[in-house]
Amino acid sequence: MQIKKLQKRLPDAQRTLLALLVVMAAGYFLLSDLMRGSFWEHQYWDSYTLQTWNWLHGRTYLEGGEQYQWLELAIYNGRYYVSFPPLPSVVLIPLVLLFGLDTPNNVLMAVYGLISAALAFQIMLCRGRSPLASAFWALVCVWGCNMFWMTTNGGVWFQAQALNMVMCLGAVLCALRGRKALSTTFLALAVGCRPLSAVFLPVFALLFAWNEREGHGGFCKSCLAQWRCLIGPVLIGACYMAYNYARFGNPLEFGHNYLPEFVRAEHGQFHWSYIWPNVKQMFLEPVRFQDGLLSFPIYQGFMFYIANPLFIIWAVRCVLRAVKKDVTAEGVLLGAGIALVLLLTCMHRTLGAWQFGARYTCDLIPFAYMYLADRGKPGPANWELALGGLAVAFNAYGVMYMYMYG
Repeated sequence: MQIKKLQKRLPDAQRTLLALLVVMAAGYFLLSDLMRGSFWEHQYWDSYTLQTWNWLHGRTYLEGGEQYQWLELAIYNGRYYVSFPPLPSVVLIPLVLLFGLDTPNNVLMAVYGLISAALAFQIMLCRGRSPLASAFWALVCVWGCNMFWMTTNGGVWFQAQALNMVMCLGAVLCALRGRKALSTTFLALAVGCRPLSAVFLPVFALLFAWNEREGHGGFCKSCLAQWRCLIGPVLIGACYMAYNYARFGNPLEFGHNYLPEFVRAEHGQFHWSYIWPNVKQMFLEPVRFQDGLLSFPIYQGFMFYIANPLFIIWAVRCVLRAVKKDVTAEGVLLGAGIALVLLLTCMHRTLGAWQFGARYTCDLIPFAYMYLADRGKPGPANWELALGGLAVAFNAYGVMYMYMYG
């Protein structure tokens, strides 16, 4: 009876979104129960909770940081610091106030996954897709990639990437709705999770300028007219820089360069010499079938488009539109941003160490997704439905594999 009343009150889109989120929430709970135990437990790979705890006690460094040898901590002037940008620690403040050092960070990750799915659903819906098609694409966006595994684990690396996806999808949705200043503000917040998200700030600013060039009397004048989009990023960037300076005396240093592995590295954190080995690993390292079993590396990853086949759909769409000479500024700018981040990722000394797939590339999914949401396109083709279904199944397998054997 209550369900029938709910169906009458809620529009079709809201009912579909609610059903999607209920299914995903149940999936997170059942996987947690099967793989890890209590859904509410604290994941001890969480240096963000430690950072928040120390903030609340008036410290920018981690007191007794030497006891956390399993975490990636920067060492500077004899003190230990979290080596990642700070936004996830800001989000954790209310949880640390409530739970202390035992924050339910695994639940938080599931919440990030649900928010990402809701945003992805709205992105497709505002581009004219049906509720059912929007739910399919939202599920593929979050569960049809490495994000599925990451949103079951409250580790420091995964918190940064999951919150980054929330912020980037929020930026995409605001951009499509014409909320330009809010869009770039979300992107600036994303930089506080994953610094390479900064690449898309000029991408979005140029896209806004291009779309409004006629109303401003040309592209150059339109670029100047986007100044309001800089207010949020400038203020947020100033906060990041002040925090970096307070810790390391350098407004551009988040701390990763002070990790022992990069201090010892001959070429440091980023270098051209890393490109080819990383390209081979990320583009060419396959999933093999040996002795009746799947075989793949869980350190440094494998072909990023195998576990994240949304990129295959994106690439096929790009090629088809190029063949039809239907190339848009949005497609070119987003493609350039994705290519640049892939290049910078391949210049990094590591590709993420322990992982299923190539998790760094999940940072790019919101922008490939934005292209797929292009207005006027039909619902998913049969091959896209099949590939999306396989993507979710393969990543569900990845979740169980990483907990059981990883």
